[in-house]
Amino acid sequence: MNAREIVQNDIVSCIHKALKCKILINPKISGGFFDDKSRITSKYTRFSDEEDYLEKYYEKYEGGEYLAAFPDGAFFQINYEFNMPTKYRSYLIKANLCYLPPVSEDGIKNEYIRFDYNNSSDNSFFHAFAHIHIGFQNDLRIPASEIPLFSEFFEMILYFFYPNDYRTFFNNGKRINSTVDSQPGRLTKSKVLIKELEKCFYLKIASV
Repeated sequence: MNAREIVQNDIVSCIHKALKCKILINPKISGGFFDDKSRITSKYTRFSDEEDYLEKYYEKYEGGEYLAAFPDGAFFQINYEFNMPTKYRSYLIKANLCYLPPVSEDGIKNEYIRFDYNNSSDNSFFHAFAHIHIGFQNDLRIPASEIPLFSEFFEMILYFFYPNDYRTFFNNGKRINSTVDSQPGRLTKSKVLIKELEKCFYLKIASV
């Protein structure tokens, strides 16, 4: 497996299509962005709370400290770090993918979302290797079964906050109508989550 190559190709492909669809602007992947073989990273910032974010937002945005931005002023920051035992083999050891919401005179629009992965031995049952944070408080940590590629994280953000861009990006390649499926659910007449949404982020309820 060459995880680094997979991640790089995915970023390039996703951003190229998003630019073509006029969903993202100002990508920062030119020049030597991919030169470091042990990591693929934009500027990555931790924020302690909403006030801290509001204080730093314009500095980070105007300084271009991001991977790519939305026209509304929201932007992405990413960090992927790799172990490379050989030239053609690499494995992910750490990842952070952040959606940083736009700021206006009325305050913050949308929620801050961050996906973290760290294979450190310090992780515990209550601090899963892979998890997602929603909002600026770090006390909500939802475990995840896998580490997303940038394109998968991007799709999730489009689904949550940019439904029109979601339709444009997938261009009728997905069924986008109701979440109800024709098969019966565990307690309901119809299954409540269609297969298209099963590829997005959702809360999995374990079957009894």
